[in-house]
Amino acid sequence: MPQPSYIYTLFVSHVLESLPFLLLGIIISSGLLVFVDEHELVAKFPRSRILGVIIGSSLGLLLPVGQYGNIPVTRRLLLQGVSIPVCISFLIASPTINPFVILSSWQVLGGHPRLIFLRILGAWLIGIIIGFVFSTYSDKPVASEGETAILETRSTLVRSGTIVRPLEGFQPLHRAGNLIYENKEMSGAYRTLKQQLYVFVDNLIREFLELGSILILGAAISTAFQVFLPQAQLLAWGQTPLTQILVMGLLSLVISLNSLWAASFVSPLTTTLLLGSGFVFLLFNSLFNISSLALLFATIRGKAAIYLIIITTQLILLFAFVLNFYFG
Repeated sequence: MPQPSYIYTLFVSHVLESLPFLLLGIIISSGLLVFVDEHELVAKFPRSRILGVIIGSSLGLLLPVGQYGNIPVTRRLLLQGVSIPVCISFLIASPTINPFVILSSWQVLGGHPRLIFLRILGAWLIGIIIGFVFSTYSDKPVASEGETAILETRSTLVRSGTIVRPLEGFQPLHRAGNLIYENKEMSGAYRTLKQQLYVFVDNLIREFLELGSILILGAAISTAFQVFLPQAQLLAWGQTPLTQILVMGLLSLVISLNSLWAASFVSPLTTTLLLGSGFVFLLFNSLFNISSLALLFATIRGKAAIYLIIITTQLILLFAFVLNFYFG
């Protein structure tokens, strides 16, 4: 039985390595809400699906919010009217396609340039493909019960937050659940700096309490799995191209490493792992571990989130099988 001190240390490490990236994403989300005109923002993105998904899949280079920060930023972009292909391709690719992850991958896996190249190229291509798939999603303006015409177009992919109750008092923007939307009667040009700062801080606190609590719950579940899962036995079982992929996929789900640190886990195993097996862990861990799945289902509607997970998993496994059986 593991010592309580080890369990506590493992849990705290999970929280400390994930919360800063979530906070960074929430800061950018709040900044987009308050300081960026959403109509100008939408106008900057191309209407072409092809260009849209390419830009979305590359957007992490400009918004390096990491694995957990990408979720609040994606939600805000959807609420501000950015097209679904752009947002979904950003959601999938940004945990890997950002300068910090690319740099850390090179520092840790510099002796395995093929694996680094495949990690970056695979994330970018999968982001583009998933963006194309979701471009067929029909996103129509909806209004929740009790909302009025002042509500801007809202993406039907997004859940309305329900964890934190709205505060009483001054509310310059309209609220629906826990999410803030632009009031047409009060555009950014007419809000004072004091009001803008109030909304910025208020939204930052609300989103951090909502998503932070979910992330901490995911970290607790991940810690429990990591403590009691026989990792050494699983690694010993993965001796064939197929079982290696399955084992590394399971470990990537349970061991909720940030995308920055995933390369450090794979590095000691590169002498025994096939190329596709390392590829599976690096990509799958960056997208779908227990903590990130908890955040995803809290912000994206369940049916869309399930489709997103299934299609992305199939693509990652397909690439991994090709690498293991033909290039391993």
